[in-house]
Amino acid sequence: MKYNRFLRTLAVAVILSLLMIAIPATPALAAETLAAYPSSGEVGDNVNVFGDFFLLTAPVYIYFSSQWAKAGDFMDVDVTAYEKMVTKTPDAEGYFNTDFEVPDELTDGDDEEDVHSGYYYIYTAYSDDEILTVTEFTVRGVELDPSEGPVGTEVEIDGIGFKEDRGVIIEYDGTNVDIVSGDEETDSYGEFSSTTIIIPESTAGDHTIRVKAYYIVEIKFSVEPTLAISQTSGVVGDEVTANGTGFGYKKSVTITFSGIEVATDVTNEDGSFETVFEVPEVGPGTYEVEARDKSNNEASTAFTITTNLAISPVTTADSPGYVGESVTVSGTGFKPSWQITITYASTPVVFTTTSEEDGSFSYTFEVPPSAAGAHTITATDGTGNAMQVIFFMESTPPGIPLPMLPYMDEKAASEAYFDWADVTKDANGAVELSTPVTYDFQVATDADFANILVEKTGLTISEYTLTEEEKLESTSKEEPYYWRVRAVDAASNVSDWSGAGTFYVGFSFKMQGWLLYTLIGIGAIGVFFLGFWLGRRTIPEDYYY
Repeated sequence: MKYNRFLRTLAVAVILSLLMIAIPATPALAAETLAAYPSSGEVGDNVNVFGDFFLLTAPVYIYFSSQWAKAGDFMDVDVTAYEKMVTKTPDAEGYFNTDFEVPDELTDGDDEEDVHSGYYYIYTAYSDDEILTVTEFTVRGVELDPSEGPVGTEVEIDGIGFKEDRGVIIEYDGTNVDIVSGDEETDSYGEFSSTTIIIPESTAGDHTIRVKAYYIVEIKFSVEPTLAISQTSGVVGDEVTANGTGFGYKKSVTITFSGIEVATDVTNEDGSFETVFEVPEVGPGTYEVEARDKSNNEASTAFTITTNLAISPVTTADSPGYVGESVTVSGTGFKPSWQITITYASTPVVFTTTSEEDGSFSYTFEVPPSAAGAHTITATDGTGNAMQVIFFMESTPPGIPLPMLPYMDEKAASEAYFDWADVTKDANGAVELSTPVTYDFQVATDADFANILVEKTGLTISEYTLTEEEKLESTSKEEPYYWRVRAVDAASNVSDWSGAGTFYVGFSFKMQGWLLYTLIGIGAIGVFFLGFWLGRRTIPEDYYY
C-alpha cells in the first residue's frame, strides 16, 4: 500500500517536471538604463552615452537640459529648456551607444538659454515624450563677478566640475596672481567659490584668466580704462595729478578739461600713466576731465570748480587783526566779469569790485571800527555764489593815559585846563593799536568818583578845558578836586582809568565891566596929573620967558 502511494507521488512529480519543461520561458521586462562618459566636461567636449534595455525598434531621443525632472515626467511639460542632441534606434538586444558635443545654448524648448558652468541633465524618451532615464552631467567651468572692469577690480571666481580636494591656481595672462580671499582649494564635489583676485595693471581689452585644479579652464576678463584725479574739486590754478590705467600699450594720451587740452603723456607697457595738469580759467561749475589715447581708449571723471574766499592776512582768535589794518579779500569761482559785493557785516560796511574773466577777484580795504571778536566778511556775485570768511578783531585794551596837567596838588583855574599823554600802544606795548583812540574824562569831589562833577566821553584829543558852565568853585588844598582819564580804541577796548590826579581852585575875583572901565578912566586921569606935576618941577624958570 505504501509502495503504491510512493509510485503515485513520483508519477505526479515527473509529470509536473515535464510540464515545466514543455512550457516556454517568458523573459522578465527590465527598465531602460543610460550611462554617460565622462560625467563632466566643458562646452564643446564630446560625451559618449550608452543605453540598454530599450525597445528594439523604437527610436530613442536624447536631450540635454538645465532643468531637473524624474522618470515619468514629460518633455515640453516638465522640461522646457533643452537641446535635442541625437536620435538613436537600439539594436536587436535593446542596446545602443552614441555621442554628442556639449552645446553652448539650449534652443529647442520653449525657454532658450545659454549653457554655462553648472549641473545639467541628459534625458531619454520615446516619441511620446515621456522621460525614460535621467543622467546628471556637470558642465565644468568658472564664473567671474564681475567679468569686466578697471585695473584694481576685485573679481570673485566660482568654479565647478574640477578635481575634488585640489588646490586652486589662478593665472592672469600666464602669470600667477594671489588669491586674496575665498576658497583656495576645491571641496569633495570639485567646487570652489568666492575665490577673489585683484586685476593687475594691464592694457585695455580682453585678458585670459586660467583656473587650474587638476582640470584647466580659461575665461576672459575685459579691462576698461579708468581715470582718477588727486582732487575732485578746487579752484582755478590748482595743480591736479591724473592717473590712468587700462589704456593702450605705450600710447600717446591727451588730457582735456571741459574740452580744453591741459596735458599730454605716454602710457607704459601696462597701459598706465601719471601726469599733472593745472585747472584752467573757467567759471564755477562741474566739468568733465577726459583722458583719450591714440587707440580711442578713453575714460573720464568730474571736477567741480568751487567758489572760494580767502583773506590776507589770516587772523585767528590767537592772532587777531586791528581796526585800520589793510585786509585783502580774494575770491575764485565767482561769475566772470561781474560785480562782487563785499560786506563787513558787523558794522556793516559795503564795498564793491568786479571779478576777472576767470571769476576771480581781489579787493583791499581798511578794517572799519568794530568791536573785539569775530566778524563775518561776505562776498557774493548776486547769482547764488556767496562765500564768507572770518576776521578776528583784537581784544587787547589800549595803554593807560598818563596825566600831565594840572600838576598833582597844584592850584588851577576854575575853568581848568587838563592835558595827558597820547596813547599810541596797547596795554602790552604793541604798536598794532586799533585807531583812532578816544578818551573818557572825569572830575569828581572824591577819590572814589562817587560825586562826579564833569564827565566827557569820546574825546578825540588828549586835552580838555572846562567850559564856563563847567567851571569849578574855589576850594582849599585840603579839600581838592580829583580827575582821571582812560583810553578807548576803535575796537571798543577800554583801558583802565589813570591814577586820580588832585588839584584845587583858589579864590578868584572878576570885575564887572562898568567898574573896570571906571577904574581905568580914573587911572588915566591920575597918570595925566602926575605927569603934569612932574613936568612943572623939571622945566627951568627961564623956559617960560
